[in-house]
Amino acid sequence: MTALADPDTALAAFAGERARLRALAYRLLGSVAEAEDALQDAWLRWSAVAPGSVGSAPAFLTTLVTRLALDRLRSARVARERYYGLWLPEPEVADWDDGSEDGAESESVPMAMLLLLERLAPDQRAVFVLREAMDLDYAEIAAMLGKSVEACRQIMRRARARMAEPSAAMADPDAGRRLAAAFAEASVRRDYAAIVALLSDDAQWLSDGGGMVRTAVKPLFGADRIARFLIGVQRKRAVSFRFVPVRVNGGPGLLAELGGSFRSVLAFDIADGRILRVYQVANPQKLERVAGL
Repeated sequence: MTALADPDTALAAFAGERARLRALAYRLLGSVAEAEDALQDAWLRWSAVAPGSVGSAPAFLTTLVTRLALDRLRSARVARERYYGLWLPEPEVADWDDGSEDGAESESVPMAMLLLLERLAPDQRAVFVLREAMDLDYAEIAAMLGKSVEACRQIMRRARARMAEPSAAMADPDAGRRLAAAFAEASVRRDYAAIVALLSDDAQWLSDGGGMVRTAVKPLFGADRIARFLIGVQRKRAVSFRFVPVRVNGGPGLLAELGGSFRSVLAFDIADGRILRVYQVANPQKLERVAGL
């Protein structure tokens, strides 16, 4: 039994699980802010648990965070269906040198995976994340969700079928960083040929402004169109981009400034040495935790 004899013991137990619980909540919600709120709610409930009443702190906390995140996810799905333009996950942004030695990078989840998870119904997403990311067996998942083992297996089969689309593999960190830096340099120079050379022929540009800032509301397809868009924005506004290299969801990324003001976060999917997909998160509400970098 895990005895919670005093507040310090409860705090230590929660602190020891916090990183894992945060990764779970972020995978379920696709939002850093909502994941942190779910953890805060979990802590409040955990601190009120009667001493000696919990058999396994990790299992109890995993169940608690999963259920709290599912409640938030069900509410969020309605809002996301009414979202203006394309909805992208809130990015996890870090300096390039942060977390590279403590396993944080291996805990990151690429933007492409988070978008695939958006295809799943809440229960499907929970089963998929608990099985694939948290490495729990079906009996554990069934107990957490209040379902039978066979029901969880069926949910997982349906989830895998909906997640069948192949996604870009995580690029080698150094190679990805060099490619992002080259893309930034070519964009600042407004070098059409250089931008096109860095992009896959079927590259995509996906923007999320949330209706609050001007972005490309619909996806842009093709290297030519993306290059013309980047150059056109600078010419039309008579200002230039400035980029700061960062790590976004464990992969290569950039903080983008336009005319001296921070505007967006860019994340990249890379395949065969070229940029396959660019994610631009420009909704200010999703960048509040980024501005301090």
